[in-house]
Amino acid sequence: MALNPLRKTLGPLGVRSVETSSAFSIEAEAELARFRARRDELQRNVRRGELTPKVARRLAAETAAEIRQSLSQQSVGFSAVPRSFLDRLAEVASTRERSRDSASLESLQRETNRLLRDSLIEQQLRNREEEFKGQAYLRPVAGGVPAPSLDSLLRFHEIATLARDEAAREWARRQLEAYRPMAPDPDDQRQIDLVCDRPDRVNPRLVGRYLEQLDGGSTDDLEAFAEHALAAHDANACVAAFMLARNAPEGASLGWVRRVLNGLDRFPDAALVTLRAWEAEARAEESEVARAEADRIAMIIEAEAAMPALQAPSDADLERASRVEGMPLAGPDEPIGLVMGRRGFTPEEFSVLGAKATEEHDASMDLGSNP
Repeated sequence: MALNPLRKTLGPLGVRSVETSSAFSIEAEAELARFRARRDELQRNVRRGELTPKVARRLAAETAAEIRQSLSQQSVGFSAVPRSFLDRLAEVASTRERSRDSASLESLQRETNRLLRDSLIEQQLRNREEEFKGQAYLRPVAGGVPAPSLDSLLRFHEIATLARDEAAREWARRQLEAYRPMAPDPDDQRQIDLVCDRPDRVNPRLVGRYLEQLDGGSTDDLEAFAEHALAAHDANACVAAFMLARNAPEGASLGWVRRVLNGLDRFPDAALVTLRAWEAEARAEESEVARAEADRIAMIIEAEAAMPALQAPSDADLERASRVEGMPLAGPDEPIGLVMGRRGFTPEEFSVLGAKATEEHDASMDLGSNP
């Protein structure tokens, strides 16, 4: 049996709290500090004979239960990111859904043309597959079945791009995506991701690369990237711009962050769908981490509320405390000495003195600012 009966429960919570930092830790630690101040006050009252240990423990348990309930309520749905990001995503998605239901004739025609174009490309992929393989596949020198290589696929994609052959470009993209797991070099994988980038699809690897390159960038660089993403209607760039705006410490107070939020209606559908899923997942994870932190702090508070070492003072202790309180206060530079003739400040007197000094300082500042 462990010496600390709470070790089995507190251990996993503590490990998770350390591994996954959360902004909720600041609020939880503040509640812990508030409880400890209350506990110290109850212990002083017991030493003075104003409370019995039983009453002090009951009051401490009530405070612990109140803090547990408060932390539990605060941790539900907690997120360090303002809710305006989630609300704005939901608003734009709802607006786009309504506009899709009541689409105009022109928009229906555009959607029909897009579907016909995709269908034509798929038909060409089936009919011209042997032609594409003949240009991109290479036969080994020693003989055997022709197979593609990374260089041959990249060269074929470049030729198809210059010729504006959409079917050949799409075939090269699909071949490169299938070849990516066989490319161990990270540079080759990044090159494949760039070649296979589609404006209407989200590639998490490209989004991560954008975030890595712009991490710690200046405000001008972030603003220029956000403007480029909105102008290009590129799904990956738009998702990265939103993530950068979401993680900005200043939040919506920055102009480029507000422009990203206001420009959500210009994001591609794939970007909006991905962002809504990622935002919901991130907020659920943050709430779960906050609940774990709330449970950890609450269990620490409940363990400290037991105060097992607290004992009622003896008559001699009460007499000595009364004698010390009757002594005059020592001056700021006056030593108390081994034989006490003066006493120091109690915590209550010290807090009152600090508050009085703060008020006097504020009053002097007001007088100095108003000659």
